[in-house]
Amino acid sequence: MVAGPLRTRLTAPDPRTRRGAPQQDPPDLSHLLRHARSVALSRQTSSSNPDDDMRAADFFIPSLPGQPDDAQVTMYGGHIPSAPAKLGVKDTESDAHLFFFMARNKHIADTERTLLWFNGGPGCSSFDGGLMEIGPFRLVPNGDGKLVEAEGAWNEYANVIFIDQPVGTGYAYMASNSYVHELKEVGEHMIEFLVNFYKVFPEFVNHDTYLAGESYAGQYIPYIAHAILSSKRVPTRLKGLMIGNGWIDPTSQYPAYLDFALQSGIVKKGSAAESKVRKAVDDCEAALKRNRAERIHEGACERILGAITDSTIQNVNGQNMCVNNYDVRLTDTHPSCGMNWPPDLVDMHPYLSRQDVKSAFHATRKQGPWHECDGQVGAQFYTPRSRPSVHLLPGLLQHMPVLLFAGAEDLICNHVGIERMIDNLEWNGETGFGNVTEEEWHVDGRQAGTWTTARNLTYVKINDASHMVPYDQPVAAHDMLLRFVGVSLLSAAGPAAQVPSRIGNEIPAVLGSTHPNGTALGAAEAGGLSPGELDALPGGAGAAGEGGSAAAGEGKAGSGGGGGGGDASSLLHGSDAALEGLVNASSAVVLVALMGAAFALFLCVRRRARAGGRLARAPGGEGWAAVGVPGLGMGTGARGGKHERGGSRGEARGEARRGYEGAAHGGGEDEDDDGAEGGAHELDELMSRRGAGAAGAQGAYRDESAEDDDALGRRAGSRGGPLGRRDEEEKVFGLGDDDDEDEDGAGMPRRHR
Repeated sequence: MVAGPLRTRLTAPDPRTRRGAPQQDPPDLSHLLRHARSVALSRQTSSSNPDDDMRAADFFIPSLPGQPDDAQVTMYGGHIPSAPAKLGVKDTESDAHLFFFMARNKHIADTERTLLWFNGGPGCSSFDGGLMEIGPFRLVPNGDGKLVEAEGAWNEYANVIFIDQPVGTGYAYMASNSYVHELKEVGEHMIEFLVNFYKVFPEFVNHDTYLAGESYAGQYIPYIAHAILSSKRVPTRLKGLMIGNGWIDPTSQYPAYLDFALQSGIVKKGSAAESKVRKAVDDCEAALKRNRAERIHEGACERILGAITDSTIQNVNGQNMCVNNYDVRLTDTHPSCGMNWPPDLVDMHPYLSRQDVKSAFHATRKQGPWHECDGQVGAQFYTPRSRPSVHLLPGLLQHMPVLLFAGAEDLICNHVGIERMIDNLEWNGETGFGNVTEEEWHVDGRQAGTWTTARNLTYVKINDASHMVPYDQPVAAHDMLLRFVGVSLLSAAGPAAQVPSRIGNEIPAVLGSTHPNGTALGAAEAGGLSPGELDALPGGAGAAGEGGSAAAGEGKAGSGGGGGGGDASSLLHGSDAALEGLVNASSAVVLVALMGAAFALFLCVRRRARAGGRLARAPGGEGWAAVGVPGLGMGTGARGGKHERGGSRGEARGEARRGYEGAAHGGGEDEDDDGAEGGAHELDELMSRRGAGAAGAQGAYRDESAEDDDALGRRAGSRGGPLGRRDEEEKVFGLGDDDDEDEDGAGMPRRHR
């Protein structure tokens, strides 16, 4: 290093200077130039590192190849560095990066929720969940990469983030062969990922956050949750865990293979196959005892599943077939026995390997084609020092609720083993569920499975579902999510809010009819307005208000003005999500508006004609109202009384409104023909006064009509308040009124959507 003038002043003279060597000014300038070049090069290198200045805009996904043109999904994706610091020195950009794909929520029910999703393996990509289970899109079979919006997508009320991990899985990558070997390392990588993720998306720190996944994620999730709770670096508001068909407790789950096989009929009791499998179970239990049940993978125990599948081999048209380990209702070629399932994989592999798709996902840093499950990642993840995650569950259950769910048709992580684990698990002072019994769980009119909850642990068994529950039962799985995270239907919007659901004897919860806790809504609660305020609303809004239960009862736009309007009025309390619900009733609103406009034109023409004295009164002095106009809800008979909501949600929902057509026909049984005469007299009186041009006719009309106890007296009493200042034609003919429901709802269909 050349000694410059500054150095000679601050330190001992350079030996060369003492020997009389002349001082050199140029080295100082040279030093500064070299320093400047070094800084410039450093900045240039830094700017080329995409991890140094990550912004949310860099991860935004405008659209995906093959996405429907009308799809409205906000998406982000890309690589986030995840290599933990070593000896206090953070690793460079070339090290481990996890990949994430995020679908933002379509609606916010009552609070922001974010769910992190992990698939298992180990080494299997979370695009299994993203494109086959809970994500916003599914691939069209043999559709050349075309996408369709998925039913029951979990991003309806939550931000869902699909994460490829450990490094090397899916689109996740690392420059060296730095594979993860232990579950503790998984937690460390996720902490580093979250630290960097929150730098890009700081608003997510305040979201209620849930960890969810399936299969081997039964090991990942408890370890990640434990790491989050133990770390001071991530202020994550962790609210709960969801594990589907999880591999959690080998001691309970390995021996359960045989029990499930016998129960499902895969292996016949007393057969030679049972003897062979039972021998494998005995060897497994001996190995578990020797190793004190501290291993997640036990080689001797893996032979049980092999013995079961081998016993099912049959030759079909020259091809050996065996039971599908993930769905015992199906078969697969041997030795895959389920690895070729689901059939969506045929389309997923080429789609996610396409360069334009990788570019859209911001995943081009991962070289080569996409693989569902990376064998090298799984082979390296041998967890020699990791204890099974079941040991972490009791501690986690002290801090947050945990949901374990299982598809009834899965073999590899079957419900028998999960139930056995729960029976043996001690948490929050007791063992197992104790005296708590399971209850039937119904979704959309059919039994979806069973539901059991005690001391922060919930167990759900889903009927007719495989290892990948949302793949088979998307609507039920979504309902399960909404129940677990506590989405309030009172402030919800979207299709899921209209799906009836109940556990045990509770009344099905439907938007506009019920509280989430199972109690019925009052009339004011349904729309946030009192009955009098609802009556004062213009046009069809008031009718919709009292028809709040109709959204639950009929719920189909176009089935009647009350059906669509009831949905809208139940959302009038003013939240943003509620306003979105008004859009869902647009079809009914347009229909009612067109009918109202046509009828208003008719009234205008009639009023002009009557004013000129050219229109004679109807025979008998009953006026136009007594004649009746088919299809417009006008005619013989008084309007039905106001529907009073039942004490339970079932009563409220069951009394569906008739709809706009014929709303005035066949009123309540307690009303007689006087109502019709009174209504006719009111209109004639009104029209005659208007025709004469009498000033103040409106007030006089109200004074006179108020004296008619047989007509407006009952109506005002049923409303519980004044009629409000509406246009007289609407008041007489019932336009916009909501008093057109049957008092007991007799003879009307009970509908839920």
